[in-house]
Amino acid sequence: MDRVPFYGMVVACNDDALLRGLLPQVRRRVMTYGTRRGSDFHIKIGKPEMNSGDHQPLSRFAITYRGKNLGEFSLRVPGSHNVLNATAAIAVGMGLDVPVEQIHTGLETFRGVDRRFQLRGTAGGVSVIDDYGHHPTEIRATLAAARQCGFRKIHVIFQPHRYSRPQLLMDEFALALDDADTLAVLDIYAASESPIPGVTGESLMRGIEGANHGCVRYAPSFSDAVEMVASAAEEGDMILTLGAGSVSQLGPTIMERLKTRQMAQQR
Repeated sequence: MDRVPFYGMVVACNDDALLRGLLPQVRRRVMTYGTRRGSDFHIKIGKPEMNSGDHQPLSRFAITYRGKNLGEFSLRVPGSHNVLNATAAIAVGMGLDVPVEQIHTGLETFRGVDRRFQLRGTAGGVSVIDDYGHHPTEIRATLAAARQCGFRKIHVIFQPHRYSRPQLLMDEFALALDDADTLAVLDIYAASESPIPGVTGESLMRGIEGANHGCVRYAPSFSDAVEMVASAAEEGDMILTLGAGSVSQLGPTIMERLKTRQMAQQR
């Protein structure tokens, strides 16, 4: 942080205990943000909701800056982690003298980025969402955001990314994915890595299953994974394709499977 120019500003999350402990050593101007009392930009997070017009999740949160009320902000992506990131952007904007009204508008019109809790469609009352999360920390945040949206059940298709991550983070993956109601684990997307003996999608599934996850199965193919989640999902549920590899391609296939089922039920 001391590499920030002397005329610059450090914007730091006050909710992070490790980071908070470093701040007294910083020799630059510091602005803190977070839900913790004493933050320069103090956040009060409202209850998430679904925008009925486009089925997009909506986060609402109020900000006070050193006691001054900046009003309520809206963000079209869910999750407390995204609210924290948005507040960091607010702090940077104000540090650059951007009017608060413009910041309000900018956040309200921001619709997220590709593969970050991206709604692929809704069919039969089931929302299909895609997310790039492939590290346990990201997975936990994504599933927490899904829970905050109020979905009845969450059905996950997870594609592990690289062999080294499951090898090194087996316990972390098991804990991170435990919040899914059903879980289909695909084979590992190798990226640039060579296979590691004994590290497979099936072995990861067994490790997760051993951590007392409710319903986890190995999916040897994309079609198997789609059938697993589509047959389990009901109105009010969410299907989440999760991972940094080719799993993102499954959205249209899942949508088609849900629409076919819906048409059959209406006959």
